[in-house]
Amino acid sequence: MSIFDRIRRITKSNVNWLLDMAEPAEQELEARIRELEETLMEGRESAAAYGATCRRLANELSQLKTREAECLQRAEAAMKAGDEKTARAVLQQKVQLSERIAQMTPGAEKAQHTFEKLRDNLVVLQQQLKDAKLKLQDLRTRLKIADAQKQFDAHLQKSVSTHPDGLAFERLEDQVAQREAEVEVRAELQAGAMSDYELDRQSRDLQVEAELQALKDKLDGR
Repeated sequence: MSIFDRIRRITKSNVNWLLDMAEPAEQELEARIRELEETLMEGRESAAAYGATCRRLANELSQLKTREAECLQRAEAAMKAGDEKTARAVLQQKVQLSERIAQMTPGAEKAQHTFEKLRDNLVVLQQQLKDAKLKLQDLRTRLKIADAQKQFDAHLQKSVSTHPDGLAFERLEDQVAQREAEVEVRAELQAGAMSDYELDRQSRDLQVEAELQALKDKLDGR
């Protein structure tokens, strides 16, 4: 397949279908970029050589047309001078030049048309290559971000599984609640309980009251 056919195939295939994909494969994009780069490089070399040929043909045609015009001028000058023989000879040269120009013109025009089309396709290829590289750069950036997020999530999950903040706070709250409850229970026990001194004093008071009542009963003759 010639470089012209390759360029025509690639430009007609249009890489937009790949560039518009939400998640194109990185390898597929890389392969497309390599193909575009290789084709673009070969296309530029071919375009340079083909363009040089077109320019050479155009210069040759220009020179032939100049000589054709000069022959016509010389023939006119010879006729004005009454030299018909010279005029006829010069016109014979002009006819030969005209035939040569007629033979070369279609090929030169076709070559120029092909060169212009090749040049336009190279512009399309260059834009496709630029778009593909930008897409690949964007894809790689998104992949890096996704990998970083994945690693962060993995570390976070590991941290939660080994030292989960939520469970740690819950354990701390349970410990605090337990301590507070213990303090409250102690306070209630202390508030409702009597010391040994108070128990002894209460026991003595009761004993005193009992003996006092016994004296009252005895005095009353009971």
